[in-house]
Formats: sequence, structure tokens, C-alpha cells
Amino acid sequence: MESSEKFESYANDCLQELMPLQEEFMRIYDIDSYEEWYYDHGVGAFHFKSHDGRNLYFKYIDVGSFSTKANTWNWSWDNNSTPRHVKKGLEKVQAFGEANHFNELTQGLFEGDEYTGWAMNAVAAKLLSAIGMYRIPQEHLFIYFIFTNELTQDEYNILKEKSIACKIHDAGRIAFVCQHLVNSANIGFNEAFETDGIMEPDDEHQAWCDECEKIRLINGEWTDAAMAFAQVKAVCDRCYFEIKSRNIPK
Repeated sequence: MESSEKFESYANDCLQELMPLQEEFMRIYDIDSYEEWYYDHGVGAFHFKSHDGRNLYFKYIDVGSFSTKANTWNWSWDNNSTPRHVKKGLEKVQAFGEANHFNELTQGLFEGDEYTGWAMNAVAAKLLSAIGMYRIPQEHLFIYFIFTNELTQDEYNILKEKSIACKIHDAGRIAFVCQHLVNSANIGFNEAFETDGIMEPDDEHQAWCDECEKIRLINGEWTDAAMAFAQVKAVCDRCYFEIKSRNIPK
């Protein structure tokens, strides 16, 4: 059996497994009874809201989108406009595709139909142990999500507090840099801890330039004078990693 046939068989099996999973998800959470829904890439949470005051929150993974205009499927890991923290986990899907020679799981953009979207979402749901899935229309796109776990109100509020509006990227997880890093390049990049491009829920990324580091070392800590020199600014996580890329040695 060729790899394309093997993948089609595997995807069909995943779809068959997704159906009872989704039925159970709908039975437990009854999301159709909520009149409004929102998803927030900055928070990384999906919010269902009812007119009677009920709220329901889920952590999600943005799996990808199907374009009805171009008839193409686009994995979110291949979409630069999708923040890294809401597509974290899809590297496992890619790795599975590479191990099994499934091009559909390793090629970022390829032709397909609406079945393709459901199939890719079903595969991701199986490999990433989803509790349910959701699809939303957006202009000529259908965007596919899987839900990994429910959030309590307190957990959602904590994530909300850690998000920030961004003029460049709309919204994202909050991070902090010294004033000198915001618009500069090649001035050094010192971090509170080493980062890898993805922010975990408890992360609070912080960075400062070499001049700020000199002053911090002279004082032995972040004194009032050192903080006054640094003039720390809040940025979104995507801005943070863009700043990092232009200030670390090549």
C-alpha cells in the first residue's frame, strides 16, 4: 500500500474515532446552547458565553485552515500570523508524519477540500489527545481548532491578565524588555531565563540590553537606579522574539 493510501486509511480511522469523542464532548458541555463564542490568540483560550450568564472556557490548539477560495489546507505551523503558543503541539503531528512518510502532515500548504480540514483536525485530535473540536467560518476560510482541556474561571482570568494588546500583532502573551531593546538592534540580549520561542502558561519573559546588564552587575541586583535606566516596557510575545532575533549575535 502506498503512503497516500496508508494516510487516507489512517485519517479515516481518526475521523471514526473523533465522532464519538465529539458526541461525548457535546453531551457534556452542550456548547450549542451558548449564543456567543470568542477565541483569543493572546490568551490562547476559547470562550463560549450565554445570555443567561453562563461561561465556558477551553485551552485550544489552532490546527489550521481550509480556504474555500483556493481549495487549500494550511497547517497553522506553516502560518506566520498564528502565534507559536497556540500551535504548540503540532510538532508532534509533523514528527508522526515524517516517521510514517505522510506528506499531508509535513507539507504546510496543499490542495484539498472540506473533507481535508476535518481529516487533518481528526488526526491532530488523536495525536494530541483532544477532548473535542470546533470549526469556525472566517470570510473564505474555515479555521479548525481542537480543545485540550477546560479552564476554570480563575484559570482563564490568570491567562487574561497575562495578555496584552499589540499594534503590530493585535494581541499576545505579555513579556518585558528594557526601553533600549524596543527599537534597537545588535545591542545585546540578556534574559531572565533562556527562551525557545514558545511561552508556557506560567512564563514571564524578561530581557535587557548589554548596557543594562553592566549596570545591574555593578549594583549586584536590580536597584531603583538600574530600573530607572532600564525603563522596562511591556510587549507581546511575538514582538519579544522578534526583538531577540535582531539583538543576539548571528
